[in-house]
Amino acid sequence: MLAAALLLAALFTGRTASPFLVPLAAVLILAVRHAVDPLEGLVPTAAGFALALAESLGGGGILRGAVAGLLLLLCTIPGWWWRKEAARTADRLAHLDDILAQARRGAPDAAVAAAEDVAELERALAAVAERLGASQVLLWQVDGQRGVAEVRAAARGRPRPSLRLSGDALGWVWEQGMRLRLEPPPRWAERDTITVADRLRRHEDDGLLITYDFEPVNLPIDAPPLEQAAVYLRGVLALQEDRKAAAIMRRPVDALLRGLRIMPHALDLDALANELCQTAMNMVDGTGAALGSWDGEHGEVIAIVGTDGGPRPGDEFVPPESELALAVRAGDMIVRDAASWSLGRTALANRDESWLYRPRSLATLPLRSPAGTPGVLAVWSSRAPALQDEALDLLRALAPYAALHIEHAREFGSIRHQADRDPLTHLRNRRAFDAAFAAEAGRFTRHGRPLALLVVDLDHFKSINDRFGHEAGDEALSRTARIVESSIRDIDTAARFGGEEFVVLLSETGLGAALEVAERIRAAVADAEISWRGHVIPVRASIGVSACPERVATPADLLASADTALYRAKAEGRNRVVAAAAS
Repeated sequence: MLAAALLLAALFTGRTASPFLVPLAAVLILAVRHAVDPLEGLVPTAAGFALALAESLGGGGILRGAVAGLLLLLCTIPGWWWRKEAARTADRLAHLDDILAQARRGAPDAAVAAAEDVAELERALAAVAERLGASQVLLWQVDGQRGVAEVRAAARGRPRPSLRLSGDALGWVWEQGMRLRLEPPPRWAERDTITVADRLRRHEDDGLLITYDFEPVNLPIDAPPLEQAAVYLRGVLALQEDRKAAAIMRRPVDALLRGLRIMPHALDLDALANELCQTAMNMVDGTGAALGSWDGEHGEVIAIVGTDGGPRPGDEFVPPESELALAVRAGDMIVRDAASWSLGRTALANRDESWLYRPRSLATLPLRSPAGTPGVLAVWSSRAPALQDEALDLLRALAPYAALHIEHAREFGSIRHQADRDPLTHLRNRRAFDAAFAAEAGRFTRHGRPLALLVVDLDHFKSINDRFGHEAGDEALSRTARIVESSIRDIDTAARFGGEEFVVLLSETGLGAALEVAERIRAAVADAEISWRGHVIPVRASIGVSACPERVATPADLLASADTALYRAKAEGRNRVVAAAAS
């Protein structure tokens, strides 16, 4: 940017003969080229053209500078657009990968079921052909909107082309619904046979036709055998449709049963929320789901699954613009579909949410228990224009059970928080720290990831208690704990180890970074003005620092190593940070 400013200044002032102009122009061209890397061939050429054109214009420097600046700006626009479109394409490909993965998971079962249905129909047609003495029986699937009939199954495997009903005798059978002897025989029928056609079933835009090819000597004299065959085939088709309906319902039931097995073991609220969202999305065959908590006035999104985008965990929602809040206020499920609703009218949580693919269908459901409404659930699909009613009914039945588990998870989290925290400083206690330390030690053993440990001790703490009283000492401990906690990351662990001693476990941290954190804590403690009943309490801290593997070979030796460094800090005058010696 500096090179660009100097170059344009030179052009504006007319001092283009300056010896610094060429290197500045080279730096600017390289910078622009880096900014729009996909167009690297165009940018240097265009930038050079801008400089040459500006110089050739002559006249005032202002004109030359304006032309060069405009052309260089135009060079950056294609790169900016390209990067933006590349990011959108990457998001769409991620969503497509998710859709394809779901399709691959469902395709084998669907393909096998379809093949089994066709085989069953062919066996039924073969049985009908044998009973009637027909040489061939064809079952035709009719697409009324396209006016086309295609063979769905045949008594004997022989491919048949699709045909247009308009102009064919089958078209009249389809329209009139009457059994008809086709004479002369159609071109698709068996040679030297007589064809009888009948409409087996008709819906608004589709249906089924049946055709029989008979040798003249086997042609049925009366209608009952053909009617009996039609009744039999309708029964086979009805059985297949019932099986398909049962299979469709089995998916949400299987998802529900899986969720009911897993949710009781998800005691952590975040884990429960994600499991509940996954269960709900699977039940309705959706592409996304979100769960929000509700306190009676406001809500907060606590989990979201799927690749469509939408709200994020932590987003707040309130009536009236939020679908989640509207469901809570309504006290019942709100269902939207593509025929009557558009996401543009309102938002799932709030107006700031960002969608990659907007839902075409959506259901929001308050999770109510006898104690209130602890949460609200949303499920949607960016593919299907409507969600299946039967699946939504199952989801409604799940709601009270889910609400109770949310309340239990909150209670468990509160109890665990109290059990894991020191009541005075609200940092983790020794037991909770040991659990966190064991987890980090396991990560080091498996992956070799570095970690560091600080041991923090308040200097002359006994004199604070003796001079100002134990309540003043408690205030000093509490303030120090807040300083320590505000000086570290969320992934780090701070704990009160006992008395006036604290420990800090720094994940993914080497010795150098750990020393910087320790010095930041020491300085903040020394600068803090801790007052108690009109008196300023002088608080200072000594800190020992060790790191694995830089100072010790295994995490098990970290605490002893940092303790030794702390003793050195005390011996060397206190109020200082000392690194452990290499072992």
